[in-house]
Amino acid sequence: MAESLHRQIRVARRLSTLLLIGAMLVGPHAVAAALARGTSIIVFVDFSGSIRGPERASYRLELEREILPALRPGDRIIVAPIHDRTLTGFRALAEATLPEPPRFNGWFDNRLEYNRRLRSTEKEMLDAREQLTRDVREAFSRPYASAYTDIFSSLVMAEKIFSGDSRRKVLVLMSDMIEDNPPYKFDAMSWRPGTTERLLVDLAAKQRLADLTGVCVYVSGASAATAQLVAEIARFWDAYFRRARADFDPSRYAPMLLHWPPSRGCAANQFFKP
Repeated sequence: MAESLHRQIRVARRLSTLLLIGAMLVGPHAVAAALARGTSIIVFVDFSGSIRGPERASYRLELEREILPALRPGDRIIVAPIHDRTLTGFRALAEATLPEPPRFNGWFDNRLEYNRRLRSTEKEMLDAREQLTRDVREAFSRPYASAYTDIFSSLVMAEKIFSGDSRRKVLVLMSDMIEDNPPYKFDAMSWRPGTTERLLVDLAAKQRLADLTGVCVYVSGASAATAQLVAEIARFWDAYFRRARADFDPSRYAPMLLHWPPSRGCAANQFFKP
């Protein structure tokens, strides 16, 4: 009986050793998987009447040549319009989640089966990229223009879409950033000291100030009739994104898409940095 007990102890020790080795081998993969969840990207494109053909063509090229090619396995992207019915009539123009390649574990995986799954995932990835490109081209080929530009509602919708997503979050606004939706009309307002703060207080009271905590924000297309108006509107959005707790830097607010793709540090930590 004593010999049987010793045999059981030896078996238990060997099993513990195997489990420890397995944990050491699988552990790094589990950590890597957690860190490689990918990025969730929302691109809002201004389709209001103030955006002319050249601007719209520039937005399309930035999507096709910069944003879509930079997508990686595990990334999710939604392309949607900025118009006057964002909250009541939201509809994505293009949407996809790129599959992550299978992870190979020499302890458990069959090499032939793994290669088969890898080829299948690569085909899924290629198909998703091609479909995204087709959807974007189709969206920009439509003769579409809304009467108003409701950027505020687009930001509230971005908050809703990002909610519960564990990926790194990136928001791209392709717009001149001139809010034009009653009662706000940025290009007809008198911008005085205190105007920005009054606007932010009003938006918060109406629950139209989005919570974009940790979201990395880009603006492409910022423009206005005068340099002074461009500066006033830029100052407002800088204050807005800080109040919304976004990861925002003025270097990413420009007439064109700059500093893309996002650096590793952009929105890497999902908390507010004052």
